[in-house]
Amino acid sequence: MATNNPTEVVSVGQLPPPQAGKVTHFSIELIFEDALTEARSKGGNAKAAVKTFLECKTETGEWEKTYTGLSKSFIHTGLQPNKTYSYRLKVESSSVKSDWSAVSTIKTQAAPYNGDDLHQAVRRGNIEKVKEILDSGDVNADAQDEKDFSALVVAGLQGKFEIMDILLQHGADVNRKDASGKTPLIHAASRDLLETAKWLCKNGADVKTYDKSGMAAIHHAIDGGYVKLVEWMLDNAGAYGFDIEQIETTSGMTPLNRCANMTPDAKAYELAASLQLRGANMSAKAHNNYTPLLNAIIRRKIKLVEFFLARGADIYERNESGQTPYEVAQGVGNAQILRAFEEKIQQLNLLPKSKRKTTPNQELEVS
Repeated sequence: MATNNPTEVVSVGQLPPPQAGKVTHFSIELIFEDALTEARSKGGNAKAAVKTFLECKTETGEWEKTYTGLSKSFIHTGLQPNKTYSYRLKVESSSVKSDWSAVSTIKTQAAPYNGDDLHQAVRRGNIEKVKEILDSGDVNADAQDEKDFSALVVAGLQGKFEIMDILLQHGADVNRKDASGKTPLIHAASRDLLETAKWLCKNGADVKTYDKSGMAAIHHAIDGGYVKLVEWMLDNAGAYGFDIEQIETTSGMTPLNRCANMTPDAKAYELAASLQLRGANMSAKAHNNYTPLLNAIIRRKIKLVEFFLARGADIYERNESGQTPYEVAQGVGNAQILRAFEEKIQQLNLLPKSKRKTTPNQELEVS
């Protein structure tokens, strides 16, 4: 109740508790304008300076001072997400004071999702959680992990096609490159993931794009010796654009030339046969003028050398140093490779002259 005695302090009992303003996962805005307005009204001075004392209950149940001042609001920060906090207030001025208010209980919001949450859900195959995270709008569908793998790459490596569908629906980039320039298709090709490669191609993967090493998906599949994957790529060249003669940019090798150079020996013969059957050029030269036959010789891939010789590879074509394949084989010194050449040369010399290849390299003839 108002009084005419300027020295008398009016006790107004309990005032309205603090009200919640903006609440985030780490902060709560507390507004005490109603309490201040009532305190001034009961004190008889609408413009009086009134100090607010705000307390928050600790986890041990004790009240702890949170704010003291003349403002009409305060933002309590540094809070934990998805946690309930209790507040009370009292006010005091030269003419009015109050008891502690009733308690306001306010809960912070749950923390927004982040890329780690999405990747964990993808790895666990938790389809509903993936949907929940993407539907929240907190996380981009292309969020990357510590390896710079996008969620689509991670799902593809594990063959989780339903999750891949969901990621695509939420805007995942099927051609996103990571720090090494690798796309999801290149990652799939380098790991022999045929079904993942099929899904990516059906959903718009660029099959010819290069990574920072200058290799496309087909070159990675060749290097791994993944015969079925390479065969599928080439058998579907018309639909997706794979190129049996695509040149990787570092060494200038076609798939067949790279097969002779890089494919593990256990798979090189089978893969070369698949490539040759599908029309690969056996005379294609890399930047160093090496043909697939020359690369097979220097890599000592005996079965592959025999294969190229049997399929009519040019044994007279010289490299950048002017050497023929036979001369290169002599320098390598592998007995089986030399024997294969000598048998081939003998076979050629047994042909009628009219059917022999015209060449100035008569030194290749053996008696």
